[in-house]
Amino acid sequence: MKVPRLIRAALERAGVEEQEKVSSGVDVVGDIAIVRLDGFSAGEKKRIAGALLEEMSTVRVVMEQEGGIGGEYRLRKLRHLAGARRTLTVHRENGCAFRVDVARCYFSPRLSTERLRVARSVKPKERVLNMFAGVGPFSIAIAKLAGAKVTSCEVNAYAAKLHEENDALNRVEDRVTVVRGDAADLPKSTKARYDRVLMPHPSEADRFLPTALSLAKKGGTVHYYRHLLGEDESEAAEALKDELSILLPRGSKYTVRRVRDVGPRWIEMAAEIRVSA
Repeated sequence: MKVPRLIRAALERAGVEEQEKVSSGVDVVGDIAIVRLDGFSAGEKKRIAGALLEEMSTVRVVMEQEGGIGGEYRLRKLRHLAGARRTLTVHRENGCAFRVDVARCYFSPRLSTERLRVARSVKPKERVLNMFAGVGPFSIAIAKLAGAKVTSCEVNAYAAKLHEENDALNRVEDRVTVVRGDAADLPKSTKARYDRVLMPHPSEADRFLPTALSLAKKGGTVHYYRHLLGEDESEAAEALKDELSILLPRGSKYTVRRVRDVGPRWIEMAAEIRVSA
């Protein structure tokens, strides 16, 4: 596995020998760096984390992620390694600012480009539904950059609270409505239909797809995200098409594309589904 430049520099500064099987990478959320350092001793991890603080002038906290993202709220299991003892920060991307608690809310800085791509595809008069909004990175970017009205659904009450704070922080509270609750319950609480429905929940999007289709206008678009096994983009695309052939009505129109690599042989793919008239 290729070791990122930042980790290699921190290893050299800390005087720690590179491990062949190190699970290495750095996610920077605001001023918090989140690392994976499997294969190192506890003492080595502390030294590497201290070196990272010296290497990254804007970072004030280093946390280690243990295992994957899991649970209903898709949270990381984090352990403090160096710097201030806090998990709340302010993350900036695409001209927006987000208050994020990395231990209590799902947030991936690696989706910044995807969020910008989607926001740029939205027209000002569209009505948008984000079924899994988190602290608001997709929704606020759309409201701020496209000027569209967005309804955000979020089951994690604390993330929904931060979303509302972020709406005010970015001055889009007049364009964003936050609904606290399970996205599966949306059809019971609203008769609204949307020009665009976002489903940024790759591990469970298949379960919620019927709900998304029912909430989209005829001729609208559903953004469907999945993590799929594949040696390359072509193989992952075929896996996504096979899945959609089962989940969608016959003759449905959609396009598929790669979003990012998420692990060895795992690729995040997106399908943009055109809701049939």
